Amino acid sequence: MAMAAGEAYPDPEFRKNMQKPLVKSTDMQLEMKTEVQEIVEMAISKALPTRNWEGAAQAIKNNLDKKFAPTWHCAIGEGFGFDITYQTRNMCYLFVQDVGILVYKS
Repeated sequence: MAMAAGEAYPDPEFRKNMQKPLVKSTDMQLEMKTEVQEIVEMAISKALPTRNWEGAAQAIKNNLDKKFAPTWHCAIGEGFGFDITYQTRNMCYLFVQDVGILVYKS
C-alpha cells in the first residue's frame, strides 16, 4: 500500500532503514524540494557517523542561503516539536533514518 506524501509512517523502524530523506511535510515547489533533499542528504550522510548535528545544520543553512538567498534556518534532532512562522512555500520537514530535519526561510 502506497502512502501519500506527508503522511506519517507508523513504524519507527521504517525510518531507520531509509537512506534517502523522507519528506513528512512541505509546502515547497517540487524543484526546490528536490534540491533541499539533495542538500540535506549530503550534509546528514557526513554527520551520521559522528552524530555532529550542529555541523550538519550549519552546512545545510549555508547551502540554502547560497542557493535560495538568505535567511534560512535549520533544526536537526531525534525528537522535537515546532511551531514556526516562515515565508510561504519555503518550509520542509523531513527525516533521514531516525533524525528529523526542519528547514525554513524567514
